[in-house]
Amino acid sequence: MGIKLFGVSLPLLVIFSVAVISTAADEKGKPLITKTCRGTEFPDVCTSTLESDSRSLKADLKGLSRIALELIAAKSKEAAGVAAPLLQNSTGYVSWSERTTCFDGYNSSADRIKGDGLQYFDEGKYEKAYQTVDILNNETIYCNSFGIPQLAQTNKFMSRFVSVVKTILHLLF
Repeated sequence: MGIKLFGVSLPLLVIFSVAVISTAADEKGKPLITKTCRGTEFPDVCTSTLESDSRSLKADLKGLSRIALELIAAKSKEAAGVAAPLLQNSTGYVSWSERTTCFDGYNSSADRIKGDGLQYFDEGKYEKAYQTVDILNNETIYCNSFGIPQLAQTNKFMSRFVSVVKTILHLLF
């Protein structure tokens, strides 16, 4: 059976990754998006988000992976934008602290991915780029643990799209 990671047997994940690379390597655009997104935990989020960027309609797997990385950085900055005005509506120190943590987590993750993550990607250090997205994943989980109602939808989307981006980046290592 193997090691379980997020409820998936590791050998299955490795076999799946090899299968996607071998079948998707020659494809581009919408067929690649469809095939790649089908292999993620949230195919609808994957497809709609990647197709929202016109560059992805002409991209190969490496290009699609970079676009996904750029999109998660942009979405993280948008999440920080949702959290920012909540700071003024804080009802006390604990509320302010939690909202600040969410804002800082999303904002710093966006900067980390835009800077380090994209540089690592361009250098072919896909595992290191993946790690910058994994840090965002941890920030999203932590922010969600506060149960801030105004961030519930944002955290849900971010959690799902982070999962998608990690899956796509993993195809490159």
